[in-house]
Amino acid sequence: MFSVVGHLPRVLLACTLICALGWALGCAPEKSAEQSSQADTNASKPADGIASEAGGPSTAKSAANSTNAPSMDEPGTNGAKAAQGPITVNPEGFVTLGTVPAPVEPAPTKPAVTEPASAEPSALTRAPEVDKAATRSAGNASSTEAKAKDSRPPAPESGLATFDEKNQQIAVDWPKPQAVLFLTGQQHGYIEPCGCTGLENQKGGLNRRDTLMTQLRERGWDLVPMDVGNFERRTGQQAEIKFQTTVEALNQMQYRAATLGVDDLKLSSTHLMALTASEGKTQTPFISANAYIVLEEFMPKSRIIEVGGRKIGVTAVLGDGHIAELKDYTDVITAPAAQSLRKVLEELKAQKCDYLVLLAHASLEESQQLARDVPGFDLVVSAGGFPEPQYQLEEIEGSTTKLTQVGAKGMFSVLVGLYPDKDVPVRYQRVALSSQFADSPRMLKRFGEYQKRLESLGFDGLKVPVQALEDDLKFVGSESCGDCHSKAYQVWKDSEHFTATESLVNPPNSRSMIPRHFDPECLSCHVTGWNPQKYYPYSSGFASLEKTPSLTGNGCENCHGAGSAHVAAENGDIQADDALLKTLREKMRLPLAEARDHCARCHDQDNSPDFQHEGAFEEYWQQIAHPGKD
Repeated sequence: MFSVVGHLPRVLLACTLICALGWALGCAPEKSAEQSSQADTNASKPADGIASEAGGPSTAKSAANSTNAPSMDEPGTNGAKAAQGPITVNPEGFVTLGTVPAPVEPAPTKPAVTEPASAEPSALTRAPEVDKAATRSAGNASSTEAKAKDSRPPAPESGLATFDEKNQQIAVDWPKPQAVLFLTGQQHGYIEPCGCTGLENQKGGLNRRDTLMTQLRERGWDLVPMDVGNFERRTGQQAEIKFQTTVEALNQMQYRAATLGVDDLKLSSTHLMALTASEGKTQTPFISANAYIVLEEFMPKSRIIEVGGRKIGVTAVLGDGHIAELKDYTDVITAPAAQSLRKVLEELKAQKCDYLVLLAHASLEESQQLARDVPGFDLVVSAGGFPEPQYQLEEIEGSTTKLTQVGAKGMFSVLVGLYPDKDVPVRYQRVALSSQFADSPRMLKRFGEYQKRLESLGFDGLKVPVQALEDDLKFVGSESCGDCHSKAYQVWKDSEHFTATESLVNPPNSRSMIPRHFDPECLSCHVTGWNPQKYYPYSSGFASLEKTPSLTGNGCENCHGAGSAHVAAENGDIQADDALLKTLREKMRLPLAEARDHCARCHDQDNSPDFQHEGAFEEYWQQIAHPGKD
């Protein structure tokens, strides 16, 4: 039982938030109106009564390619209310408070991805005089790999879209369903593909998700979008602005249920309350049976959605395996998962729901165990498991409940169609959000607003830390290197490392109208003097196009180290005998045997999947091999 006296500071905080907010984010669901009927098509009926997607490459134009994305003001057909007015944002860019079974695969190759690295890469053993992350970041994620290599299939762990994933037929044999559960999760900060390896080769993003939703709604289908959480993977002000952008997008796309993941719950409690709390007539999609911010009154434990003649009961849970991670976050209140679910499930059954869904932000193993420990759910949506969803709904040993995964980084959406057919009550398809789906204009507009928020705040407003270099070293720019290393300098100028910053100012893709050179997460591999994995500059590193024009591009010093001492000694600006000159020259050298690790800090799974192939480093090196001093 929640004690008001024992949590008086939280009560006061919550009251202040609720009174001041005005709850700009609203998405209270209504019962959907009946849509026009659609001719049924014959479909296969597996023995278990669940229809799964067909495998194999597409040979016909996808039905999902026949429509365009909606305009900003176009209403959906799902019957849910959109947000009641825009969020009020203060000058800092924030909401103001004044207004495991093995995968079952068909024949096509399944690319996989890895979780984004958040830890600092291990320092190299050589040249201890300077923080290696400071002075030896990788070359930028060159757009050379953006050019499709038809002769080479995607690496097994690349995450690149396959031919089949670019030519999917979406629910092509489905009769009109009563409702379609549109399931997503594990966005982990990837609101869009970065574009470094070519947008046409990458999967995911809110742009494409919105387009897929629009195409399905234009069929007259009632969608019930749900998300199993982990919208963010980082903390700090940029992450909070990105989370706000995501919540705004969820409301535009008319999400009916969502839960906060373990990483989301590490964001500012004030910010989370402002964006996720439900109160009075204003309801956000966020629910949880066992995790809430400050006061449980503002986090509904479940949601009942009536659509297409169905009464769908949905609840969500944070797995016990994640709760330990939140012990230092005192505003996050949690309870044991199974114990909390039992009570909520009984309440949903009492409301005579005919389809029960659990959004389990838990490992795959714990999600399966919850289905066994709390029997009665028809479907468990797990945030755990593999980087890609399975090709069919999964059986859970010891349970009649079915399970689906959502994959990683928001690269997939899962469709579960509900039918009154006793033989085939459910149909299933996973959909890769590939370049098959055009960008949604209203999501592009929202992304542009997100970048504008970052620009208006600047690095100081975003509270981006600046890391000092040892020995008072400074970055001097690649042009200074060219005075003695003219051949190497010319190789650099002829490479795409030289134009790395320009590719942010004027992106060479269909999203060129949205510059990204104020975004720390993009700048870190596209300028000189930044930490490529932790998204902050080193002292004297790139500050802006105007202040530090000599540090544009992914320059020499990202691999060879800040060059101020070496340049000063060679130019005679400081006294240096032969021994000191030799020492400083040696410090600037990066042995080829160590170079791959440096390159991989930017040419990672996310930004440069082609770099992960065996022998890829040697191929790339041939493009930028450069001699020493002339």
